[in-house]
Amino acid sequence: MKPTMFFLMNSIELERGGLTRASLKQASFFAEMGYETYMLTFNFNPKYPLIRKKLVEMNKVHKDVVIRNMYEELEGNNEQLSLTSIRKASLQKLTQGLPFDKREDHDAYRVYNNGLYIKYISFSKKGLLDFIDYFNENRYRTKREVYDPWGNLKKVAYMDFSTNKPRQTVYYDNKGSAFFSQWNNPNNGKVQRIILFNKDGSIAKTFVKDDVSHKVDWLSNVVESVENDKSVIISDTRSTDDTLIKFEHPKAAKIWRLHSNHLDSPYESDSNILPKAKNAFNNIHVFDAAVFLTEEQKSDVINRIGEKDNIRVIPHFHEETGSSLKSLFKTNKRDPKLGVVISRLSTLKRIDHIIKAFEIAVKRVPDARLEIWGTGDQETDLSKLITELNLNDNVFLKGYTHTPDEVYQKGSFSVLTSKSEGFALSVLESMYNKTPAISYNIRYGPSDMIVNNDNGFLVENTDIEELAAKMIYLFENPSNAKEMGEKANKYIEKYFNKDIYKDKWLEVVDSAIQNKFGQ
Repeated sequence: MKPTMFFLMNSIELERGGLTRASLKQASFFAEMGYETYMLTFNFNPKYPLIRKKLVEMNKVHKDVVIRNMYEELEGNNEQLSLTSIRKASLQKLTQGLPFDKREDHDAYRVYNNGLYIKYISFSKKGLLDFIDYFNENRYRTKREVYDPWGNLKKVAYMDFSTNKPRQTVYYDNKGSAFFSQWNNPNNGKVQRIILFNKDGSIAKTFVKDDVSHKVDWLSNVVESVENDKSVIISDTRSTDDTLIKFEHPKAAKIWRLHSNHLDSPYESDSNILPKAKNAFNNIHVFDAAVFLTEEQKSDVINRIGEKDNIRVIPHFHEETGSSLKSLFKTNKRDPKLGVVISRLSTLKRIDHIIKAFEIAVKRVPDARLEIWGTGDQETDLSKLITELNLNDNVFLKGYTHTPDEVYQKGSFSVLTSKSEGFALSVLESMYNKTPAISYNIRYGPSDMIVNNDNGFLVENTDIEELAAKMIYLFENPSNAKEMGEKANKYIEKYFNKDIYKDKWLEVVDSAIQNKFGQ
């Protein structure tokens, strides 16, 4: 009998990066093969019913993957609220006839009572009530109320005046009864106490100075809730590693999967271990399998901690989502003067290097254009840089895309300039779509896929001039760009296909089962 598969994620959102996409694909892969498959999330998010529905509609996750959330299940409310019953909140009712003004560029409003600013009302992009902040006469925020799409109060965070951070947070069911309370030290964010409540208001469990044991407790209950006597638990995010490390259950094997670089800056083989990965590295022996994405990273890890019989490598694979009928009638035309980037807009990704290189390229190819797809905290700074370099007619910030394949299919090439990666999923996706990638030669991933000067270009790290030179070459030689793209696709189809992914995963699951159960 196939084991039940559990994938641990702190959170799942519609607009997320490569890690979430890879995890959804991974879970979907097991569901397709007939495994009972769950994705377990540990964050609070009252929009999970909407997220689940949308992920399936968008073909982001297989319909048989069950997404369960800790807060929803601790709430213990099995009543299924209808998605059609969602209604936009009334601003008039929320302001109670008091004067208010609108915050510029936001669907949010400040409310006043006889001159005093008393609350701030924020709506989501779809006009649903998101949260309400309350203020005292000294304009200190006293609390934040968070609502679900049906207008139910789900969480109240009571704020520390000096830090504007939560001291106590209480979570409520749809009937207004508290089921979970958390005390925090507002100065460092550390959890001081967690209390779980029964339906009658009595205390069920208390956890002191411990933000992991209640997650382990819930995970144990989830494993017990399935009939299968063998399960495999996979930690896909570093925020769930501590839970997996402390989790011990006679029915469950444990797999740790690292999607990112384990090294801290400057990302050399002898650099310090990244703090968020350190605990898992120190406890790698407790896992029945530890999975990395590249042979290079595996080698670096073994050189540091020694040979371990539980270390495995499973690279990503890619296939275009959506119906085959849609793919058959696609009319995307490749633009020889368009470069594309799909990336989180963070300092780690160094998108500013791409923009600076593109300034050089435009001097040789004035009608060249660059589309940058993604969101992040560097968006404003990147927009300013585009303006400073007089590139507003050439470089465009396009926002988040749910259809990366279509973006890559338009471009002559893609670019990656990250400081570090675990695999560089964007390079894989670009090459699959016959779009050659220009990438800094960083740890880890690009050199596993790009054969320099054959199916793409590997550029020395931080060499902006050379980055620009490769852009110019592909703009000025579109036939060569097309040939590189064809070779890129063939390379991915040969070495990073679904069959290889399947064989490696089944081998790792069998190994983990063997290590756990001895059979």
